[in-house]
Amino acid sequence: MALTILARRRALVLAMAGAAAAFAPAAVQAQAATIRIGQNANDAFGEGFYAADLGSFKAAGLNVEVSTFPNGAAQAAACAGGAIDVGLGEATELANGIARGLPFAVFAGGTLYDSAAPISALCVAMQSPIRSAKDFEGQAIAVPALISLSSMAVKGWLVKNGADLTKVRFIELTQAAMTAGVERGTVAAAHIGEPQLSAFTATSTATLRRIATPYDAIGKQFLVNEWFATRDWLAANAATVKTLVGVIYATARWANAHHDESAAILSKYSRIDVDRIRGMNRARYATALDPRMIQPVLNLAYTYGGLPRHFDAAELIARS
Repeated sequence: MALTILARRRALVLAMAGAAAAFAPAAVQAQAATIRIGQNANDAFGEGFYAADLGSFKAAGLNVEVSTFPNGAAQAAACAGGAIDVGLGEATELANGIARGLPFAVFAGGTLYDSAAPISALCVAMQSPIRSAKDFEGQAIAVPALISLSSMAVKGWLVKNGADLTKVRFIELTQAAMTAGVERGTVAAAHIGEPQLSAFTATSTATLRRIATPYDAIGKQFLVNEWFATRDWLAANAATVKTLVGVIYATARWANAHHDESAAILSKYSRIDVDRIRGMNRARYATALDPRMIQPVLNLAYTYGGLPRHFDAAELIARS
């Protein structure tokens, strides 16, 4: 059995390397390029961990160092300061950076939201009397950041469903603190992502219930995050970037089809129990960069004060 698993993994790495090699000239394949990549230790940011663990970067001729960050904003700050070369960030964060003069550019699609398998939800306590958007007036809702994809989505859902946004307060809490905040009544609800979402709403000991999936206010499908770097780094490493994109999309296709295997890798890097990962809605990853999958996020952010001006998705995307 062990030999069979090793053989499957070896064949997989070779196949992924071949797919990546199709994007790279021979000179790049012959030289290892050092790339410092930032990732969050959760499923929506997991591709870098999968590619590193499978040996796909190395097989494609890339020397990659993967570092863990608490969130996309921290990755953006590290990239702007030169501590990492490449990261995964939300379009709202990246557009705000660009508005402040930071030279960020998106070069590949990341996690693709699918309303059929939501990876986050607005949750209230199991016995909460709240049943509708209007019930949140006079209440506080926890979000991971006040200016974020999460907070903009919750605002969009509230307004779409008849709530007066001026009567709702928003509080920043980490994902780890959100569940306790709702259970104690510190906040009326929290926008919670995986793995906390399934752990506290879909078990026999659930203490929270889902009241809405706010991301649906953005669209049935859109990019939750995107791979980005600075424009200078992208211009100086054009051939390497082409190879990297090939590895990213080959990894995306593998991860979308191999949830059991990717769960074991994610567990190793995130220290989340593997059975808990297997029991949650898993992220799906994009295999192309489509500006139409970014634009709804930017539109909603501008509508609810998350951006200083309207952004066209093309402004974020690096020219190839």
